[in-house]
Amino acid sequence: MKARLAKAAETGAPASGDDTPARGRRQQILEAAARRFSDGGFHATSMRDIAADVGFMVGSIYYHFESKDTLFVAVHGAAVEMMTNAVRAALEGVSGPWDRLEVAAAAHCEALNGDNAFVGVITPIFPVTVGELRNALAAQRDGYEKMFMALIDDLGLPGDIDRHVFRLHVLSALNGTKFWYRPGGKTPSEIGRQLVRMLRPQ
Repeated sequence: MKARLAKAAETGAPASGDDTPARGRRQQILEAAARRFSDGGFHATSMRDIAADVGFMVGSIYYHFESKDTLFVAVHGAAVEMMTNAVRAALEGVSGPWDRLEVAAAAHCEALNGDNAFVGVITPIFPVTVGELRNALAAQRDGYEKMFMALIDDLGLPGDIDRHVFRLHVLSALNGTKFWYRPGGKTPSEIGRQLVRMLRPQ
C-alpha cells in the first residue's frame, strides 16, 4: 500500500503501462474524482460515484487506482503540481525578495480560489488524519512549501524573527482566504499581494 501511495503521489504516471488510451482514461478518472472530492468531500465520495460520472465500470477505476485513498493522493498531487506551476510562472523575471514573495502569494491565492476542481481538494485539514495517506499528502504539501521557505529565507528578516513561524503565518493567511473570499471585491491576486504588503517593512 505504501508503494502505491508513493506512486500516486507522482501525480501523473499510471501505475502500470504507458499507452496513450490508458493515460486518457486515467485522466478522466482524476478529473471526475477531483470534482467529486471538491464538491462533496472525501468521505461523501465513493468509487461508484466516480465510475458513474465517467461511464466506467467500478472495476475499471480499481484497475488504475487501488483504493479511494490512492486516488485521492493522486488528485491532491495534481492539485499541488498546478499550484507549484502557477507560483513558478509568477516568479519568472521578478527580482527583489519582497517582490518575489508578493507575486508568489498572489499566484497562490489566485490558484487556490480559482474555478478548478483539482485545487478544490486542497484544505488545511486533511480528510484522513492518521496513517500512510496523511504521510503521502504531507509529503506533497511539504515539497510545495519549500518554495515559500526559500522565498522567506531570502527576505533578510531580523534575527529575532523565526522563519518557520513567519512561513506558517503567511501560508495560513493565504489559505484562510479559501473560507472567506467571495467574488465581487478585490481579486484573489490583489488579496494575496495585500497580505504580504501588510508584513513588508516600509
